[in-house]
Amino acid sequence: MPHRATSSVVPVHVAPSRSERESLLAFAPRARRALLVAMLSALVLATSAQVASASSSASSTSGGASPGGATPAPAVTGQVASPSSGASQRPAGKATLQLGQRVLRQGMRGSDVRALQRVLSTVGFPVPVVGSFGPLTARALRRFQSAHGLRATGVVTTPTVRALLAALAGGASVGSGSAPSGPPPSSGTPLPSSGDTSTWVFPLVPKRLAVPPSSWSLDQGVDIATFGGACGSQVKEVAVTNGTIVQEGIDGFGPAAPVLRVDGGPYNGRFIYYGHALPALVPVGAHVTTGEPIAEVGCGSVGISTGPHIEIGISAPGGPTCCPSNGDTASWVYKVMAALYNKA
Repeated sequence: MPHRATSSVVPVHVAPSRSERESLLAFAPRARRALLVAMLSALVLATSAQVASASSSASSTSGGASPGGATPAPAVTGQVASPSSGASQRPAGKATLQLGQRVLRQGMRGSDVRALQRVLSTVGFPVPVVGSFGPLTARALRRFQSAHGLRATGVVTTPTVRALLAALAGGASVGSGSAPSGPPPSSGTPLPSSGDTSTWVFPLVPKRLAVPPSSWSLDQGVDIATFGGACGSQVKEVAVTNGTIVQEGIDGFGPAAPVLRVDGGPYNGRFIYYGHALPALVPVGAHVTTGEPIAEVGCGSVGISTGPHIEIGISAPGGPTCCPSNGDTASWVYKVMAALYNKA
């Protein structure tokens, strides 16, 4: 039989159960972070000796050091392992993979991808924790990397794993997104006072198909994805308040993306845009009422997008019809939309 080199990665079977991991996500953000840090610290201490021993054993068996000769970062999941240039880029069956065991990039799946998403969400770059490395995860990862002085490649290598672990241990929350506890302060519009938007409604119907606020991300507006890529007639976009459709079609957001001018109330005359919608359900000039369908979530890639979602945003005071600058009003919108989501 052909000789097979012994792997230098030795799983440490101290992972929490699936129910324990799911329960972990239900904790308040501060408690969840503390528990994650405690778990990771214990795992790193318990495993470092075994990893070193395994590396030494592998060297004596194969007659050489691991590729590159670099000391790998500890993994971040229920098990701790070392990144390896020779590791498989796909999960083998249903085997548990650890964050740090392999290089991660868009299109991959596995328990290590789920761990990545959990950590990103905890340190301020929220993404859906689904175990599939999609465009939202890639974008959140690039933002994390930029915020921590790394090359924004959207690929998880050893330096990124180390930065994630350091951010988690330090309680950092510096993302342009936000942890479930809330978004970063807005640089443009003041946060709404109680009652300012009490008559508004959540923009997606049915709400059950929208991912929760902990999985939203922020840029010019707020990106809200749908479960299972629901789109078209499955998910309607509705007027969040009374207004007039003044434009359809926005560069980068698709040919049918509607813009609603608010009629009445404290935000009278401000503009709300619905990015990546297709098709529009009402014409330009139509007066619409709160909750009236005005478009559908676009299927596929609508505008600059790689999947079904809505980006909803509001113009800055005195600003153009569309669209605000990154971060200008996004936190304001996040707070309003999260309140509407929880109320719906």
